Formats: sequence, C-alpha cells, structure tokens
Amino acid sequence: MHTVHLTGTPARAGRPCILVALLCVLAVLLWARPAFGHASLLGSVPEAGSVLTAAPTQARLRFNEPVSPLVLKIIQPDGGARDIDPQHVQASPDGLQIPLPRLPQQGAYALSWRVVSADGHPIGGSVAFSIGAGAAAPAAAEAAHYARDALIWLLRLGWYAGLFFGIGLAAAHSIHASAGDTRRLGLRTLALGAAATLLSLGMLGVDALDTPLSGLLAANSWHTAIATSFGLTAALSLAALACAAMVWRARTAFFKRLFAGSALLLLGTALACSGHASTAMPPWLAKPAVWLHGIAIMLWIGWLLPLAFALRGPPGPALLQGFSRTIPVVVALLLVSGAILTYLQLDRPASLWQTAYGRILMVKLALVALLLALGAYNRYRLTRAALKADAAAMRSMRRIIYVECALAAAILAVVALWRFTPPPRAAEAAAPSSSTTATHIAAHLHTDAASAELDWLPAWEGHPGRLTLRLHGPDGLALAAQEVDVVFSNASAGIEPIVFHARRSADGAWQVNHIELPYQSSWDIRIEALISDFDRNTLEGRLQLPERQSTQAISTKEQHP
Repeated sequence: MHTVHLTGTPARAGRPCILVALLCVLAVLLWARPAFGHASLLGSVPEAGSVLTAAPTQARLRFNEPVSPLVLKIIQPDGGARDIDPQHVQASPDGLQIPLPRLPQQGAYALSWRVVSADGHPIGGSVAFSIGAGAAAPAAAEAAHYARDALIWLLRLGWYAGLFFGIGLAAAHSIHASAGDTRRLGLRTLALGAAATLLSLGMLGVDALDTPLSGLLAANSWHTAIATSFGLTAALSLAALACAAMVWRARTAFFKRLFAGSALLLLGTALACSGHASTAMPPWLAKPAVWLHGIAIMLWIGWLLPLAFALRGPPGPALLQGFSRTIPVVVALLLVSGAILTYLQLDRPASLWQTAYGRILMVKLALVALLLALGAYNRYRLTRAALKADAAAMRSMRRIIYVECALAAAILAVVALWRFTPPPRAAEAAAPSSSTTATHIAAHLHTDAASAELDWLPAWEGHPGRLTLRLHGPDGLALAAQEVDVVFSNASAGIEPIVFHARRSADGAWQVNHIELPYQSSWDIRIEALISDFDRNTLEGRLQLPERQSTQAISTKEQHP
C-alpha cells in the first residue's frame, strides 16, 4: 500500500469548489422554499365589525398556535394612532390578552396587530369595531421619515455598487489577472456590498414595523425582514458576493471562472426574487426579464472599471478586444429586457411624465442614452487605435471610461429611488368628485391578466359606506371569479391589512356593504380574485380621500404580509 501525500495547493483549490457547491445547493433550497403553516387568527373580542355601547378595557385575539406580539396599535376615529406596549400583553397557548387604553371617542376603531408565529413568520391584520355612532374628523398628519428613507436609499445604492462593480472586478480578474491595487479595490467593493445588503435587510424590518433606527438592534426587525421576499434576495446576494470574493483567492483559472460564473448567475437570481419589476404580470415574462437585465447590467457597467485599470498597461488591448466583441450583444440584451420591463410596468405612455415612477424612468433613460453615446464614441473612434497599443488612444479611452463609471453610478442612484415609488401599473386612481350628499371615489386598477372598475362611497352622516367593483379579463369581458377579497391597509400609518369578502350582486358586480374605516388621508387597496383553485388575480392601488371626509371601520381577518 502506498501513501499518497497531497500538496497544499490542490487542497486549497478544492475548498473553493466545495464552497461553490454548498452555495449553489443553498441557492436552490432558498429558491424553492417549502410552504410552512403559519398562525391564523380564529376570532377576537370585540368581534370584528361589532358595535359596542361602551368602550372595552381589553381585547383578546385567538390564534390556532402560540404567537408573540410585535406591534399593537389602536387607530382612533379621527385617524390618530396609540401604541400598546407588547410587554403588557399576556400571551397564552391560544392567543393574546391585550389591555386597551382609554377610548373616549365615539366612532370606528381598528386594533392593528402584528405577531410572530412559532415558526418565526410574522403575520398581521386589523380587527375593527365601533363605539356608538361614527364621527367625522380631519386626518392626523402622517409622519415623514426623511432620515430613514435617505439611509434606505443610500444602502440600496451600496448594494447595487457591490453587486455590479464588485462582481464585475472579480469577473474581469477571472479572465485577465489584475494588479494588487485592483484586488484591494475589488475586495473592498464586495465588502461594501455585503454590509449594505445586511443593513438593507435590517432597515426593511425597521421600515415595516415603523420603528426608530434603533430598531436595527431588535430581533423583531430582522425576523420581519427575513420573512419577506427580500430575505431571499439578500441571501442570494450574499452568496453571489461570497463567490466573487473567492475569485480573488482561487489559484487556477478554472476555479476563478467557476466562481465568477456562479456569482453572475446568483446575482441575476437575487434581483429576480423581489422588487416591483419581479412582481409584474405575467411572472413567467417579468422574472426572466429581470434576471437577464441584471446580468446584462453587470456585463456592461461592471466591466468598465476593470477595463479602465487594464488600459494603464499591457493587458489593456487584450481585455478591450474581448469587451469590444461581446458588448453589442450585451447592450442588445439589456435594451430588450429593459423594454419588456418598461412595458410591464407602465399602464400608459402618459405615466412617463404624470407619475414619480415614470419621471425617474425618464431620468434613467437619459443617463443611459448618454452612457451609450460615450460607449459608441470609444468603440468607433478609439478602439482600433487602442487595440494597437496606441498610448494616446488608450489614455483618452481610459478617461472617458471613468466618466462612464460616474454615469453608471448615477444611474444606480436614480434606480434606487424606485424603492419609494410603486409602478403605475399598481393603480390609476381618479380624483374624487364631490356631490351634495357624499363623495364617491372611483378608481381603475389593472394588470395584464385582469382589470377592475371600483366605486367607493365612504361612510357619511351616519350612512355606512359601500364598495362596488366590476372585474374584467384582458379581453374586456366580465371576469368569472369564484371569490373576491378586498384588503385595505395603510403601512405608513402602521395599520395592518383589513380584509373582507365581497358578494356578487344580481348584475354581476361585486359589492361590500357596511364599510366603516377610521379616517386616513389615503388607503392602499388590494383586490384578490380567485378564478380557480390554481389561478388568483391580484390588483393593487391607492385611494386618496378628500379633506375631512369621514370614514369608519370594517370587519377583518388575519392577513399574511
């Protein structure tokens, strides 16, 4: 028997391979997450939709499994919110006993709750009840969180920079070895991306629970964020950044390219797991378009810095030749996937200048056009001379590429603003019209699969509100739905979803009667139409209420976020 001694280099080279395999397995498992059972609200005291003659001193929520309270609020008839300290809530195996503050106003109240179930999944909802008759009152001013929003935007920009520039530097190194200073820049950019990814995840929880920045230190914020679709995106992003970091440690060309390819695929998958674009209809077109768009972005702007650094020395012409051959295909894929996503997100051409989302898109397109112009100048005026190692051409090209990098960073900064602007496809709400008796609020919601014409008459002068909606398919004909749920929520005011069932009327419309909501200046609305056991259409939008319009409360059930 012969003893074989392995040298240190092959052993170290094998470790990256094992790591990549583990990361790929992790990505597959995360991509195909099984559905676990979560806690469900079974009932409440006061009951949803009940009218009480006297103010209750406590409330009880019954669940099908033990839960722990996260956020509890009482929304008053005038729109104001009062927090309930979760530490004062008594938890039992079948629910929560909640002490209520003094409720001096008459009208509609909503108990907004958010809990975490035994499996760590946060859920939320609202239970509405009334005390006496409703009362009209002005809206409470919604709090602005400029510092929090600025930090969320900055972290989103850092996340983009780490993914595109960091992985781009690593991918270029997998083809042409880079200098030591490039290695340091690459690793630091990847570290920036990893830190921004983790902090973005934490800030998502802070934003969702509407807590101060100190909420980053609270486990509840992280539990809430991880349970969202961005939790999967963050996990895949970290895996992509880890693969890119291993490119700099790998000792053979094979492992360098294996890690770079893994990072590229994970990057596209991460972007396709969450965000406005990835949730557009139809998903079979939207998600692949986002995946392809993300990869094309990295292959273009992610290679700008490596190319600029390479042009400082002999590797420049070789890297430039490969970049010059592939960039037309990359730009074509980028433009095609971008056009598909734009079509899916915009409901009509006027949304380009009439909505915040459209205006951001126009700024982005203007910057992209300028970036394309500079790239075309480099390709058709300087590339031939630079490939012959002409020093003047290489120097001019390098300077222009630095300008392109600045433009690319500006594009990422503009795109990061989409975090705060839902796409026009989400809603097209019409301005409410006034009448001598009450104000009707009309809206048109649509996706590629369905549309809804909505007419909402909020409660007024003791009359309960009512909602009428008509559903249509993409062919314009009436949509044959089996069930329809309507969900009202206001995340900025800390109001969890309030869900109720619509009933079909004789003329085919779907109606909800006796709608009473605490006053808010606006409500987010989601319509969920069950077409079959395997097909459910969802339409979303925002309804804006006029000043001093009275609305009160409606019944509800538990709703997963």
